[in-house]
Amino acid sequence: MNRYAKGANFERKVVSDFWAHGWAAMRAAGSGTVSFPVPDVIGVKDRRLIVVECKTTSKDRLSLKKNITELKKFLDICKGEAYIAIKFYKKEPRFYDLEKILTQGNYTITEADPFITFETLLAEQRIL
Repeated sequence: MNRYAKGANFERKVVSDFWAHGWAAMRAAGSGTVSFPVPDVIGVKDRRLIVVECKTTSKDRLSLKKNITELKKFLDICKGEAYIAIKFYKKEPRFYDLEKILTQGNYTITEADPFITFETLLAEQRIL
């Protein structure tokens, strides 16, 4: 499977996961190909807006300064919540809060960095 297909499939999975949890969601047309800072996925429920930039990698780290900067520009306009979602090789998707990334000032995300799950992102994590 080529790189585009892996990324598009991951974006579709994130959209599907939003819908499975009762959210409306869509892949943003043209994300990554237009000159505007458009995120990959937009999810909405009860006036809560979440935007997600999705990445897949076979490496153990990603440097995402441009993606993070562009996601911040979008967030400044829409005032929602923003996350970077990374699918590391043979790992479940991991979500990283954009505001925390910006506060830390480190634009490289590694497999060892703390992350949250999709359910935690939606505040649906169950206590065992």
